[in-house]
Amino acid sequence: MMKLIKAGTTGLNADGLIAKSEFVEGKMTANVNFTTPNPTIIAVTAKREALVKAVAQAESRATADIAVRNALATELRIMLVNLARYVNNVAGGDVDKAVSSGFDLAKKPEPSTSLAPPSKLEVRASAFEGSVDLTWKGVEDARMYQVYINAGDASDPTKWTMTMVCSRTKARIADLVPGQFYSFRVTALGRIGEGPASDVVGGRAA
Repeated sequence: MMKLIKAGTTGLNADGLIAKSEFVEGKMTANVNFTTPNPTIIAVTAKREALVKAVAQAESRATADIAVRNALATELRIMLVNLARYVNNVAGGDVDKAVSSGFDLAKKPEPSTSLAPPSKLEVRASAFEGSVDLTWKGVEDARMYQVYINAGDASDPTKWTMTMVCSRTKARIADLVPGQFYSFRVTALGRIGEGPASDVVGGRAA
């Protein structure tokens, strides 16, 4: 059986379980994709309504009332897990059918296996002497960015050095020679390593 959706009950307290159950019940009621739910939606609703009453009763802080609330919460959690298994089984790999149940996808789509080059790199003279400000458009799945600088011939690969690693899509490069022209390029770093470099952009340090 392919696991397309998950019960999504982990870490939910009684109130969270009630809200989750109510949403799924609404989605599953008269859902043509799932005509024979196991457990039945009627049974799930009854358990959820019992838990609603138990939560209100447990506000007394009496040990016995809290025990009843916790026991019902556990029972509702198990019912939702079993209902999620039923949905996965019936959906048979059809994601659209599975999510019509109101449950969440079991996992997000895998991150891409390639990184795009950062785009729209711009260089501006900074308000601080000997500095430039860089901005660029972010790259999907990038965790960090590497900024490279070249004070000489931009076409000479030996002249490029990495000057900064940052997590944001902007950087201030300092300690430059005021008035000197520099070239810059940026790469994205992700789960798969370093992506291709952006276009080269040049500017003068303030």
